[in-house]
Amino acid sequence: MRAATRDVLNGGLYAGLIGYATVVVVVAALNALAGRSPFYTAALFGAALFYGLKDPAALVIAPGPILAYNAAHMAAFLALGFGASWLVSLAERYPAALYAVLVAMIFVAFHVFAALGLFAQPLLGAAGWWQIGAGTAAAALAMGWYLWRRHPLLRREVREFPMGEAPGEE
Repeated sequence: MRAATRDVLNGGLYAGLIGYATVVVVVAALNALAGRSPFYTAALFGAALFYGLKDPAALVIAPGPILAYNAAHMAAFLALGFGASWLVSLAERYPAALYAVLVAMIFVAFHVFAALGLFAQPLLGAAGWWQIGAGTAAAALAMGWYLWRRHPLLRREVREFPMGEAPGEE
């Protein structure tokens, strides 16, 4: 395996795990602050996705839905981590692509947030948008910080060539 490929895969693995863990902590804290079990949201989403729950009042917090949802959630974050790591690696190799990468990441983040918000709204009500938004924003910041710290060449290029020019270009 090439070193560049290994770097993208390692970065994606860690970025995905960091994003996943960040959302778990933020959502568990928001649940606890609301006086619910820290596992409430995972159980609710797992029961709705995998067990056909329609009425949140009928929710029983059990390991099955929690584990099923967390497995799907982790897989989604790993996919996002690998994609983000690849895009950051691309921007590092081709500084002119930096802004296209930024637009792609914002596009994906917005659509993931909207899809999750639309899914969560019937289950969590209006508070679902805030809960999903807080978790999504915290995960995006944590993953972005990790990838930013992991790629010193990208930091240097952004600092020295802020508009995406390559060295030697006017």
